Amino acid sequence: MKIWKTLLTGIVVAFGLSGLVFAAAIATQTVAMQIAAISVLGTTGNPAALVVSAPAVGGDTPTNPTDNTTYAQYTSTVAAGTTRRLQANWGGLDAAPAGCSLLLTATPAALPNQGASAGQITIGAAATDIVTGIGSCATGTGPTNGAQLTYVLSIDSMTSLLAGDNHTVTITLTLTDN
Repeated sequence: MKIWKTLLTGIVVAFGLSGLVFAAAIATQTVAMQIAAISVLGTTGNPAALVVSAPAVGGDTPTNPTDNTTYAQYTSTVAAGTTRRLQANWGGLDAAPAGCSLLLTATPAALPNQGASAGQITIGAAATDIVTGIGSCATGTGPTNGAQLTYVLSIDSMTSLLAGDNHTVTITLTLTDN
């Protein structure tokens, strides 16, 4: 019986000591997390000058000068079920040379939520959609990431062209909620 008492006392002490060895202090924290609405837009630079030059053959109409070397790059977060759009316009006093129109096409990468091209538009004073359906995305910042911007100086009336007619315009791109 004494052996049993000693054995039982040893077991109780052993379990008691193991509880002391494995005892730990516990603390908790509450972490708040939130996704802010983000709408950030940039470009990879300015397009090259669009210059109407002589055609290769006399009697031909000059070709429409084009530049597609720049990209609109954006980061966007939107609420569920909503999207953004990218718009373009120039100032109220800006204009293309006589007999010409400035056309713009934005072509986003075929990646999730980067939107869809609204097709070719004629730049004017009113903001016009160039990309629609932009969701939560980041286009990237590399030299060819984002929506490729293709500018075309379109000759509308050959008889209205005036040699030396130079225009520099400022195109405003806006990433806006629908």
